[in-house]
Amino acid sequence: MQNSQVNGDYVIGSGDEIQVRGWGMVDIDLTVTVDRSGAVYLPRVGNVHVAGIKYRDLQSSLKKAINRVFVNFDLTATISQARSVQVYVVGLARAPGSYSFSAMSTLLNAVFAAGGPSQNGSMREIQLKRAGKVVNRFDLYDLLINGQRDKDVQLQDGDVILLPPAKAMVAINGNVKRPAIYEMKQGETLKDLVGWAGEMDGAAEGQSVVVEKQIERQFKSVTTLDLARSDIGTLASIKLQPSDIYRLVVPQAFAVAPRIGSEYVRIGGEVAQPGVYQVQPGETLKQLVERAGGVTSYGYLYAAELTRESVRQQQQQRLQEVLDRFEQDSQSAANARLVNLSSADNVQAVSQQAERNRKQIEKMRELKASGRIVLNMPGPQSMTADLPDIPLQNGDTFSVPRRPGTVYVLGAVQSQNAFVYRDNRSAADYIKLAGGPTRYADDSYTYLIRADGSVESRQGSWFGSVDSLKAYPGDTIALPMRADYSSWTQELKEWAQIFYQFGLGAAGIKVLTD
Repeated sequence: MQNSQVNGDYVIGSGDEIQVRGWGMVDIDLTVTVDRSGAVYLPRVGNVHVAGIKYRDLQSSLKKAINRVFVNFDLTATISQARSVQVYVVGLARAPGSYSFSAMSTLLNAVFAAGGPSQNGSMREIQLKRAGKVVNRFDLYDLLINGQRDKDVQLQDGDVILLPPAKAMVAINGNVKRPAIYEMKQGETLKDLVGWAGEMDGAAEGQSVVVEKQIERQFKSVTTLDLARSDIGTLASIKLQPSDIYRLVVPQAFAVAPRIGSEYVRIGGEVAQPGVYQVQPGETLKQLVERAGGVTSYGYLYAAELTRESVRQQQQQRLQEVLDRFEQDSQSAANARLVNLSSADNVQAVSQQAERNRKQIEKMRELKASGRIVLNMPGPQSMTADLPDIPLQNGDTFSVPRRPGTVYVLGAVQSQNAFVYRDNRSAADYIKLAGGPTRYADDSYTYLIRADGSVESRQGSWFGSVDSLKAYPGDTIALPMRADYSSWTQELKEWAQIFYQFGLGAAGIKVLTD
């Protein structure tokens, strides 16, 4: 082993082979091994303790020991063969296991030997454990992005290197050199994210750059940078939050177009590795959930929500069209009835009913479609394998809630409340727990809003009651108020179909039951 290959901070230990050459009054050329006691034996000198000495001090320490017996000499001491150390790489490495390295190897040598972090492993919180304690933390971004390895340390026998799961992720695309998903730490800013992405690309040089953030599945402008005035430092004031997605765009810059094609999906809740994922063309929901490590033991996949911006927009537009039509029908019906009435009391009753209908429509207009896609899961025991093979789109959000322990009862009941779920209870049982229907309830229309977003509502005289249906955790049971039979609410035979199609769920039902 050449002298130049040995780090001056290398600590001599048992098992190292040292080559000692002396001349003058001492004529020696020998190779000695550091024994278990940490010493080497030199003829006519005896045992010399060298363990724990740094390599840069080895030669002077040996000369000092030999100088007690001989004078007028000189010598050199080099490491001819370093000892081996056993190191364990665990956690989310691509190839975890036990590795044997030269004692001159460092933390980075072991990480790279194990293939680095896996797809879900952290690049920024690599831990070196020694005797059960964390003695060093290494951030691979320092090396890969900044070329720094100041915190790289020498390995010792028995060291454990832990690669934990990646935690908070953020994404950036647009006019940057390396659009991708990055791992963030608390307190980091958008300036850091742009730095990881290689700064702005050539199309942005000297231009105004619009900084956009994805909010509620839509990109919205948060600031504008004038790179001609070098005000990119403004980005340091924008704190990053987990799952943020940013886009930096130069208006009318054609070079941006191919980069914006990257598609990202946010997955959260009770999954093993929540965060923002870049999806491949044609990748399905089931495949993404599997890539994210699957659902945790607390997850309630039956109530999982997949929302999509394009679906939300369509739902909202159709909802407004339906409400516009029913508002016109309600007013027309009221006018027609008023023409044929002569009694002042009857006229007042019709006018009051028309006013109630108008206010109810106003309340419905305040509702916002969710964009939820009903997944039609088989039931409360649904597994990842039951997810549909629906292709994902850019901006989709998938969330898995914890399994709830309640069933809600709303509307025209004696006590609106959440009740503890019991496996053998039907919708009628929960209505009884709520004190039963009030005298104003229209119990011919009972709505059962399933936790998966579907709605069941069967009019007694035609389809049979929903009362006998079993309720699942997270379900909502609603009884609407009885309405005047000539009102427009009765002409719309099945409100549940509206709520189902527009993704309104329990929120829409609540408007009618209030």
